[in-house]
Amino acid sequence: MKPKIKTPFFSVSPKSYLIGQDLLDLARITDKLAEKIESTIFFAAPPTELLNIINNTKNVIVTSQSADGLGLGKGMGRPLLESLKEIGVQATFINHMEAQLTFKEIIAAINKARDLEIVSIVCVDTAEEARVIAHANPDIILCEPNQLIGTGQTSDDKYVHETMKEIKKVNPNILIMEGAGITCGSDVSRIIKLGADGTGVSSVLAKDCNKEELLKDLFNGLK
Repeated sequence: MKPKIKTPFFSVSPKSYLIGQDLLDLARITDKLAEKIESTIFFAAPPTELLNIINNTKNVIVTSQSADGLGLGKGMGRPLLESLKEIGVQATFINHMEAQLTFKEIIAAINKARDLEIVSIVCVDTAEEARVIAHANPDIILCEPNQLIGTGQTSDDKYVHETMKEIKKVNPNILIMEGAGITCGSDVSRIIKLGADGTGVSSVLAKDCNKEELLKDLFNGLK
């Protein structure tokens, strides 16, 4: 069964900065803090780390960094949604800037995720892209300007309002995640106050020396 998402939600995505025990330690910290809040918390990891995280957490939605929706067959090298479902993955990012897909592949992944009851989080760069992808009815659209990813600079108010407006015109039921440059709780609070359903953090958390304190601050911003 597809998990229900409690807003405002938050995504913890250390990308590929952490692996093995370091990544598992962060997953456990995130899981411990997630137990104490009402919001849904996603935790994203590389394919080889997913099963270990699933087996050691219970309060986060373990999420794949990417997925292939073309189905079983001769394909090679990308995580199949069927394989992710088999090990218990409940959500996946689709079309992140660092793992971009063709439009045909994006649509196939959204549809396959829907069939398998996996939450689809589709990444877009512009308001125009957001409008187009909204017609495919993913569960969540993540809006973040490509040029701001990893810079520590957040999207401006105009971008947030424009992307949300374009998505809601097509389908008001799609949840909207606004990302890029989130570094602290005040960034989270600002994005939520602007009307987004969720946001997230990536490299800044992976590089921080006191990950638990930073996560506490970020989660406080959800309130």
